[in-house]
Amino acid sequence: MKINTMILCSLMLISSCNSESTKLNRKISSVDALQPKVEQGEIWGEKEVQRMNKIAEIFHDTLVETTGDDKMMRRDAHPKHHGCVQTRLTIDNSRLPQDLRVGLFSENKTYNGIARFSNGDPDFTKGDSEKDVRGFALKLFDVPYRNYLQQIGFDDEANVHDMVMMNADNFFIPNPKAYEKFMKSTRGRWGVLSYLAFHWGTLRNILKARVQVSNPLDIDYASATPYKLGSMSMKMKIKSCKEKKDSIPKKGAHNYLGERLENSLKENEGCFEFFVQPNRDPKNNNIENAMALWNEKESPLIKVGKLAILKQTGFRSEEKMKSCEDMTFNPWRSPEDNRPMGGVNRIRLEVYLNQSKLRHEYNGVN
Repeated sequence: MKINTMILCSLMLISSCNSESTKLNRKISSVDALQPKVEQGEIWGEKEVQRMNKIAEIFHDTLVETTGDDKMMRRDAHPKHHGCVQTRLTIDNSRLPQDLRVGLFSENKTYNGIARFSNGDPDFTKGDSEKDVRGFALKLFDVPYRNYLQQIGFDDEANVHDMVMMNADNFFIPNPKAYEKFMKSTRGRWGVLSYLAFHWGTLRNILKARVQVSNPLDIDYASATPYKLGSMSMKMKIKSCKEKKDSIPKKGAHNYLGERLENSLKENEGCFEFFVQPNRDPKNNNIENAMALWNEKESPLIKVGKLAILKQTGFRSEEKMKSCEDMTFNPWRSPEDNRPMGGVNRIRLEVYLNQSKLRHEYNGVN
């Protein structure tokens, strides 16, 4: 079970982040009719819709079962956060070709935001010293456009842009067909191991992403899956520019990552350089293969800004940590010119909305 839950959390990526569980709705009405039109080689049809609905159902049931009688329903993945911190993102599109200056990158502006740093394992009681997938989510405020969730009527957060990232450059599952097979395996007698026995690429990528870290500010994070960049697709990445990295403790305290984050920001700002990777090799970088690792020589990274994690205190207070728990981050909370792309991301449109609604209903969050 330990291996199964570890792998399940990895594949959930960075989820969106009170009655009895039997009274909860199975899911919201399907968003299939509200999916964007296919473009740039995307594939989406009746089979993919059926797979999306089955995957959403399994995610729902798994979250209800793992919550049990707990008073709080936590995220299905990345439930342990080290804090939600104030940020400032400054966009510089001068290195981007003119035709790719779209959405978030259309203007050189500075946006205030909130970032959430997290551990991926569904077991939020695990200590920070254990190997794990590490997550980063960013919410930008006062952007000058409507995000996709607003356009389809599923969001009340106006002029907000979310990003979800992790410490891996590619995803663990390639496409909706594999995603459905994997999720079904989590409900079977032999669990995830039965799937991994024939899918070594998935196992390799999961194990590679599970790392020990010294400080959430010390490592890089990436979108892992493809996103739209106007007439092209892209991936996004932030690279730590912290000059002096901390060392990994031999015997770290249970919550040392949150403590180090807090201590770092008492004295100095955190710093990340923001990059996009336009897809210059669409044949090899098929956007319907979320496991594809894009070659940086063929598709170079382009620096498009800088993210400052502001100097601050108090974000690990009980009140602030509760507020961070209630917050949601959804990659579809983005303009259409920067929307998520590919079948795996289209499935996430359904799953993220379902899981967020389910969690907030259970926890009594308006």
